Amino acid sequence: MPPRDDVTAWAMALVRRRMGALAAVRAKARRRWKAGRHVHELRTNARRLRAAVEDLRTRVPGAQALIDASKELGKRTGKVRDAHVLIDKLQHYRHFALPAERSEIDVICRDLRKAGKAAQKSAQAAVADARLELRW
Repeated sequence: MPPRDDVTAWAMALVRRRMGALAAVRAKARRRWKAGRHVHELRTNARRLRAAVEDLRTRVPGAQALIDASKELGKRTGKVRDAHVLIDKLQHYRHFALPAERSEIDVICRDLRKAGKAAQKSAQAAVADARLELRW
């Protein structure tokens, strides 16, 4: 491996910090799964890592593998996060709705909860999937 310059050393340190943050959230999610909070933290940390690696890819060995794994983690946790976000928005709108509209919103929220529960399995599997462990 060629000698590292200061920019490469800085880039690699940044990516290591991002990977450490993501690993910590994954470990927390494995110990005690709370879909709404953990999925949001996972996706946020995976997105931050991916952005750093994409920006610094010429200085980060194995950049594409890190990008691909962080994308897959985001993809596999997306549906459960989308369901949680939509439910939160609909609950907010419900406060301003008329009784008939509230009933419709309740039906939509119920369906979203079912979809979210089904999607949680994929999200939890992604958290546990060793192939998505971001290693360097």
